[in-house]
Amino acid sequence: MKLSSVDFRTLVGVALLLLANTVGLAPLGATEHASDYLRPQSEWPALHINAHADVAPLPEALDYNALLAEIGAQLFHDTQLSIDNSVSCASCHNASLHFADSVRVSRGVEGREGHRTAQILRFAGHWQSLFWDGRVTNLEQLVGVPLTDPNEMDSSIEHVMSYVGSTAYKAQLEAYFDSPLVWQHVASAIAEFMRSIESPKRQFDYFMEAIAAGDFNEAETHLNAQQREGLHLFRTRAGCVQCHAGALFSDQKMHNIGLAYYGRKFEDLGHFQVSGDPQHVGAFRTPTLRYVSEREHLMHNGLFTDLLGIIRMYRHGGARPKPRPAQIDDPLFPTTSPLLQPFALTAEEEQALLAFLKTL
Repeated sequence: MKLSSVDFRTLVGVALLLLANTVGLAPLGATEHASDYLRPQSEWPALHINAHADVAPLPEALDYNALLAEIGAQLFHDTQLSIDNSVSCASCHNASLHFADSVRVSRGVEGREGHRTAQILRFAGHWQSLFWDGRVTNLEQLVGVPLTDPNEMDSSIEHVMSYVGSTAYKAQLEAYFDSPLVWQHVASAIAEFMRSIESPKRQFDYFMEAIAAGDFNEAETHLNAQQREGLHLFRTRAGCVQCHAGALFSDQKMHNIGLAYYGRKFEDLGHFQVSGDPQHVGAFRTPTLRYVSEREHLMHNGLFTDLLGIIRMYRHGGARPKPRPAQIDDPLFPTTSPLLQPFALTAEEEQALLAFLKTL
């Protein structure tokens, strides 16, 4: 059978597409801007109009005292800090899971559940505020919160000090601080351990190192054309960089992305519970996108497990719940951030953006 030229071109196109899918190459037509990123970062295409910072490689590791961090590591993994000796900090922040958890909501003493997903503890010392709602501003403050939360360790400072004071921890901490044991010593040790947690590099970081060194051939080996196209979409049309920028891929600010579930199951008022400001209902701190494809449960409530689905939600302008009749005049009914606006992406571009996110 003799094929027409049109039929032949069609078959060739299908074959190339199948080959691309087989070997992981970018689909045809989805790499228009890929070459723009094999040059100094100062020469990359302009950022999204509302962006205030660009993407960046991993932050420098924090200085920490190895001895204090080692004491803190022991305390971090010690279940006897909890009221019934059943859970430790490590129960919800597993080292093999980037110091997060494998379940949507972690279980504390007696199997009690909270209502937010455990965040990763990598970069913990780099945040200006901590927890999804930004309720504390330093790691020493953070330590006492899960210890005393009734749904987590349900303990008390008195219980912890009684236990620590009866163990080898007492001599270790008093020797380190050269003073009698106090709660701040315990909090400082656990905080120091969190500062010591490493942040392994991913493809994007090696790419950025090569770009900074001017070795563009090397950079090309770390991000392929599809992934670089995803980087372009991330920085420009998709607008991700408006909130997910810098070394942490977070602006560290509070935003309402429409997921407060106000007046419904899974309701969470977010930063409002800290500030009391109605404008903060449903606002949560922008999470890091580092290791985002290596985490099972996403968003503050852990309800999202499909990264492509999240891309599509944002493509449509994010979640924009409308008030029910009884909520129309409710001053606390949350409004989705105006930073979230619909944008157009083809199916190939969605895959390119997804491919980029998997390099972080």
